[in-house]
Amino acid sequence: MYLFFTDLDGTLLNDKKQITPRTMEAIAAYIAAGNKFVISSGRPLSSIFDVMKNTGLDRYQDLLLISYNGSLVYDCKEKKALMDFPMDIKDVMHIINTSEEMGIHCQTYTATHAVCRRHDKEVDFYIHMTGMDFLYDETITGSLTKPPYKALAIFLDDKSRLNALRDRLLPWMEGKYATVFSCNELIEFVDYRSGKGNAVKNVCDLFHIPVSEAYAAGDANNDVSMLEAAGNGIAMLNGSDEVKSVSSIITERDNNHDGLADILLELSR
Repeated sequence: MYLFFTDLDGTLLNDKKQITPRTMEAIAAYIAAGNKFVISSGRPLSSIFDVMKNTGLDRYQDLLLISYNGSLVYDCKEKKALMDFPMDIKDVMHIINTSEEMGIHCQTYTATHAVCRRHDKEVDFYIHMTGMDFLYDETITGSLTKPPYKALAIFLDDKSRLNALRDRLLPWMEGKYATVFSCNELIEFVDYRSGKGNAVKNVCDLFHIPVSEAYAAGDANNDVSMLEAAGNGIAMLNGSDEVKSVSSIITERDNNHDGLADILLELSR
């Protein structure tokens, strides 16, 4: 049995946030051959559920979902978390307040919504990217019924501003939290034990499958740890240079042209 970990945006999904018929056929063949299919995304769990419903992936009841960049691993068949690493609410508020002091939008998450203090252009950018719904709450904590899994800072005009935020928080975060850029405009704050790479290792251990039989596909820099952890890292043709530099395989086609289909079909034989 193989394990196949795949990112969503820019990898499994095309730019219209769809999975084309040929790639869906390849997924069906891969799963029918007795292999395990794992979605690994920075998206919240509820957003991954929406993608599954919209694309037809919800027909498969035994998928594993890695959400919040590895902070939560969810078993669809058992309908439960296999492992999770939430953040302390007070620490999330410190990240949000520090971000806003620096003029940077920052948000966190309930089980179903992104939460921030007010609507702004960064919210519009994120909605266009993910389709998520928002709650606006000056207190933030009034909308959180349990500890969240990540905080996300967004700055659209200059990545160096996000670098400065990271550098300012770095001494305080040591031994508690880690950061990852999911693109130049987004920096994510998560528990130091999470990350897509650690999730790959944990899932392989859980199923007693050596990483040499694990494949991982991605396109963005928050996928790098996952590609390095799997025995077979797959960079999308449309992926970043850093992603390609750590991968043993580069797809012949991009995410808009069934980039993963041939690999999935090969693993089905």
